[in-house]
Amino acid sequence: MKQLLSIAVVCIGSSLLFSCGAGKKLTAANAANAELNSLLTEQSAKLADGVKETAQLKAENIQYSREAEDCRKLKAAVQEKLDNLNKNLAEKGTSMKQIEEKAAAAISKFEDAGATVTYKNGMVHINFEDDFFFNTNSSIIAAKGREALNTVAQVMRENPGVSTIIVGNTDTLSIKGKADNWSLSTERANAVVRILHDVYNINPARLTAAGRSKYNPVAKNDTEEGRKKNRRIEIIINPDMSRIWDLMD
Repeated sequence: MKQLLSIAVVCIGSSLLFSCGAGKKLTAANAANAELNSLLTEQSAKLADGVKETAQLKAENIQYSREAEDCRKLKAAVQEKLDNLNKNLAEKGTSMKQIEEKAAAAISKFEDAGATVTYKNGMVHINFEDDFFFNTNSSIIAAKGREALNTVAQVMRENPGVSTIIVGNTDTLSIKGKADNWSLSTERANAVVRILHDVYNINPARLTAAGRSKYNPVAKNDTEEGRKKNRRIEIIINPDMSRIWDLMD
């Protein structure tokens, strides 16, 4: 009897030990499963964000493609208008490239004194360093400056369909006897306009004077050479802007 009781106790103990071991494994398995479920949820959320971002990028790419096509069409339309403008100007004898060639030929004898002629953005730019026209701090045009302006006036007389903007430019140094660089740059531009009108009879409606002071440099102002380049008169010959849209259509 005692032996049977001992066997029973051993069996019950073994069963309890087995049950405890199985319970711990089940708890561990449940914890691992919960962790995997959490990781799965996190990855699913990231995947959903990735799908959403991909869709957004596709939509943006479509939009950018449309905008690029619109830009291409706009560029083509602008180029067509410019070509049409140049054609009309040429037919009227006011091709800006032809004017550039005429101006360059007329100004060539002043090149040694720093005069240059360039063609930019459909306009002819004639540049003179300021000492070609003026003494230091002065806005009175010297004789050689008047001679140079006669060549500009001749180009304008030969091409009645163009207008001219005269722009004064300075360096960064302060000006004695002047309120500021704005004053000197505009006074010098006005002096050029007056010579073209009063002396060479160019219609003042075709002339515009402007001063840009020190704010349109073409070189650094930390050397005398650079400052000399910045002190200049720029004469810009351009098509009659009041008729430009008619010519472009």
